[in-house]
Amino acid sequence: MRSLDPVLIVAGVSGSGKTTIATALAQRLGWPLQEGDELYSAANSKEHSGHPLDDRNQWLWLTRVAAWIDGCRQVGTGGVITCLALKRSHRDFLTRGRPEVRVVYLHAQRALIVSRLSARKEHSILPDLLDRHFAILEEPDPDEDPIVVDVSQPVEDIVAEILRSLALQVPENRPAVVARDGTQRPANPPVKASGPQSHQNTAALLSRGTSIRSDLPLDIEDYALIGDCTTAALVGRNGSIDWLCWPRFDSNALFAALLGTSEHGRWRISPADPTPRVSRAYRDGTMILETVFDTRDGRVALIDFMPIGSAGSSVVRLVRGLRGKVAMQLHLALRFDYGVTVPWVTQLADASGLSAIAGPSQVVLRSPVRLQGKDFATVAEFDVTEGESVPFVLTHGPSHLSAPPAVEWSAALEETESFWRGWSGRCSHAGPWREPVKRSLLTLKALTYAQTGGIIAAPTTSLPEQLGGERNWDYRYCWLRDATFTLIALVSAGYRDEAQAWGQWLRRTVAGSPHQIQIMYGLSGERQLIEWEVPWLPGYQGSAPVRVGNGASSQLQLDVYGELIDAIYQGRTLGLAPIGSGWDLQQNLVEHLEQIWEQPDEGIWEVRGGNEARAPRSTIFLRARTDTSWRPHRSMRMHGHLRGSDNEAGIVRGSLGLRCLFAAVSFAVHARSNGVRRSSRGRLKCDPLGAHEPFDEPRSIIDYLRTKRPRSRNEHPTNCGRSQLHT
Repeated sequence: MRSLDPVLIVAGVSGSGKTTIATALAQRLGWPLQEGDELYSAANSKEHSGHPLDDRNQWLWLTRVAAWIDGCRQVGTGGVITCLALKRSHRDFLTRGRPEVRVVYLHAQRALIVSRLSARKEHSILPDLLDRHFAILEEPDPDEDPIVVDVSQPVEDIVAEILRSLALQVPENRPAVVARDGTQRPANPPVKASGPQSHQNTAALLSRGTSIRSDLPLDIEDYALIGDCTTAALVGRNGSIDWLCWPRFDSNALFAALLGTSEHGRWRISPADPTPRVSRAYRDGTMILETVFDTRDGRVALIDFMPIGSAGSSVVRLVRGLRGKVAMQLHLALRFDYGVTVPWVTQLADASGLSAIAGPSQVVLRSPVRLQGKDFATVAEFDVTEGESVPFVLTHGPSHLSAPPAVEWSAALEETESFWRGWSGRCSHAGPWREPVKRSLLTLKALTYAQTGGIIAAPTTSLPEQLGGERNWDYRYCWLRDATFTLIALVSAGYRDEAQAWGQWLRRTVAGSPHQIQIMYGLSGERQLIEWEVPWLPGYQGSAPVRVGNGASSQLQLDVYGELIDAIYQGRTLGLAPIGSGWDLQQNLVEHLEQIWEQPDEGIWEVRGGNEARAPRSTIFLRARTDTSWRPHRSMRMHGHLRGSDNEAGIVRGSLGLRCLFAAVSFAVHARSNGVRRSSRGRLKCDPLGAHEPFDEPRSIIDYLRTKRPRSRNEHPTNCGRSQLHT
């Protein structure tokens, strides 16, 4: 079986001879040739006008270059493409996971390039822009496996050197070299720019020893979470922390490489060996992460955790030698304000580390290792032998105060491990899936903001629903829709204190007028979650825009009222609140619903662009959840009359039957449309808390809601609450 012909990326500054060299290679090899700049003419014209490309333009262009490379692979040919001034992270993007894609790096002295450009009669560039090109075209590292050539040589010698490096058999009767004139290029095989192919994920690559020194974010599944119940960090398999917001979950990010490159902030500790074997796991029952690197010279563990209950929030990274002697490297790029603000860095007075300050924040890094500054980052090289431990402690604090006190790492490790094991040990679940359940509960606890009891949906923003798409939202907030599920999950696993704190957060947050209730709130119940876009971040794997804040907080989603009512009811039923607690609020919510339930809403999908009609799930949950209002009214003998509720419940039932259920295995995006969303099993899931009933006939949902549980003689005929959906 013939091995793949390589695709060559010829990268250099303007005047380095990219086009001439690439054309010569393409003619000698009979491969298709593509001028990379032509793939995005708007970006090309902007670049040559003297205005540098912003990250969004760069990533749009890079995805088109990648698609052309993938097109070569689909038709089974090699290829040659030119690219202007590719920096390391961009080269990584184009080559990672793509077999036999090689970068030809055109090395040139500035004086030679200036003389060449000055001899041109047209297409010259500004001196400042040339300087920027040189700054961007970073020298390649050996692990990139580059082909580096000196462009001061004749073109014939450059082409011959590249061919020798590739060890390719050159077809006979090919011209040795061509002029710059593109009319002499060979006829190209048809190469269609395809979407990026499915490549091996990072975990598979790292497990077999692929380089860990990429400047790009990893696959999502290759990150692990550590946290201290005030904020959280994402640690990659390559030893890089690529996401951390400080001091709270919803604060500005200090490390934002997850949504860009290493230039937007990251903290990597890894072996100098570029191809270690990597394995990792949490310590049992904790949020302490251990990543083990096996190299040619030995074995080392990187232990990452965030101490619980310390005066300031810290990240502790402990490098522990397990076997042999391993050379290690550290690269710390501190970038406040989502990757844009470079801090002022100074040494601590006691020479124990450094302090970095920007605006209201400061961070302090303490370590016995000698730290150096390089290219607006902090770097270090050190060795670890068997039995040795080398600590690094990064601590956050306000900039107007003195540096936060040092954290004694060994005591912090012991206390943090004791805390997490004590907490997870309280898990009362005894089923066959106890360990996965316990790990899920630990994650839920790590996403809890300890000061208020609020539980966030996720520690990140703008991870896309689809790669390259625009549905990239900020999930660092608390959704009311999660309230009932969270309460039941915590209580059923034995965590009443956490469930009670969440319930108290819920009641405080929604206090006030029912018409002002939102679908989500901040960690402390904040309501103003202003949404804005971050123009300097290109997004995860180029998925722009990156958003901070969430404009959906002002949407009308009627099912949330039902979820809230049920959460209040569950809080009383589970003994988390006094019997009469929240009854007045519950009455007000139902009475408000009587006025608004026919209004169109956006539904659970949080679709932007206006609400045209009410989603069927909203209708179902309105009925199922608000019916729980009747149970405490009767069984607990609470006082107060739900005015109009009997009549409204009947109207809701009729509306549901007439407008929503038009197909057996589908349901409408909203009640007055033919737009369809299919459930994962082709069936409408009426209640995610347990009822996954098959509804093979449209009308059977109504019948199910009416007859699922036999009514007692004293039960109201329209009462179809949550318990019917679970029995």
